[in-house]
Amino acid sequence: MNSKALIVPCIVIAAGMLGTPANADEVMNTSQLSALVTGNTLYVDVPAGAPGAPDGGTAPIYYAKDGSATALLPAGLKLVGSWTLEADQYCIDWKNGPQNSCSRLMRGADGFVVMDAKLGELRGLVTRIATGNPENL
Repeated sequence: MNSKALIVPCIVIAAGMLGTPANADEVMNTSQLSALVTGNTLYVDVPAGAPGAPDGGTAPIYYAKDGSATALLPAGLKLVGSWTLEADQYCIDWKNGPQNSCSRLMRGADGFVVMDAKLGELRGLVTRIATGNPENL
């Protein structure tokens, strides 16, 4: 197997659809989430006005196999914490950010949508997934 990071492109949802999860139709279950995030970096396009992203942008988030998580927000803040899987969602306790921040990942015809598990609000769109930690987070 090639030692370079395998990048799996997802279809980018048109900018006009960023505000709605209209094409999200299947909540990924715990097994699917584990396969998708464990040991991988998800690149999430976050909307303008989100915490750590006043102008929007892409946040790479690395979910290490040991349960640690690291994110680099578009505004430059680096978050460090730990992640777990719980009932078709993944939750992160950030040491320098929100605690028990849980998300659901929904798969639709246009790609993956990240939704706040408690509020049901859009958190962002996964634009690509890379194996490992190519950002050295």
